[in-house]
Amino acid sequence: MKIVIGFDDTIFNTYKLIKNILDNLKKAGYKSEEFQEIYKKAKQKKVDFNQREVVTLLEKLDFNNKSEVVQEMVLLLKNAEKFIYPDFYRFVDNFKKKDLILLSSGKTSLQKKKIENSKISNYFDKVFVTEDKIKKLELIYKKYSRDRLFFIDDRPSDIDQAERLMLGIVTLKMERARGVYTKQSSSKTNFEIRNFSQAKKIIQELTNK
Repeated sequence: MKIVIGFDDTIFNTYKLIKNILDNLKKAGYKSEEFQEIYKKAKQKKVDFNQREVVTLLEKLDFNNKSEVVQEMVLLLKNAEKFIYPDFYRFVDNFKKKDLILLSSGKTSLQKKKIENSKISNYFDKVFVTEDKIKKLELIYKKYSRDRLFFIDDRPSDIDQAERLMLGIVTLKMERARGVYTKQSSSKTNFEIRNFSQAKKIIQELTNK
């Protein structure tokens, strides 16, 4: 058995991070609307950024109090461990490290830093940060073809592609309360779950048959 798990909005509470970032922007005299304007400018400049990579954005844009805000962002990410969903730890305690693989999307070193500062890498046999999650998942699928493969992730498009391309894979779409993709449904997922307690129950029931 191999359990492949996504990071953002599955293990890592992205909403909580963004809320902290917005709170810090407000303390520096900015409004939430101004953050959205900064975001739009970043997209126009084609900065390697999504809403989960705010520090990279702020470092590349010019605005008042930049250094102060960036310092706050860096401090937040240094303490990324506090954004890990608590049920993750209870989940991994029920499985062997050799059966756990972390698979995260990311284009910059920031994603790797976020994972590193979260201090969860030691719970996994392997950790992958890639621009093409499905391609990497296919390689994992082929490498462990004799094992039953479970895939836990929040992004519906990745879940659907996994189901189309990998026969026998068991997919569990994570539906965190304020996740980015919570309102987007997957047409092919085997299970929709709200937490790792549900994931544990499903995996144990399927592997004990």
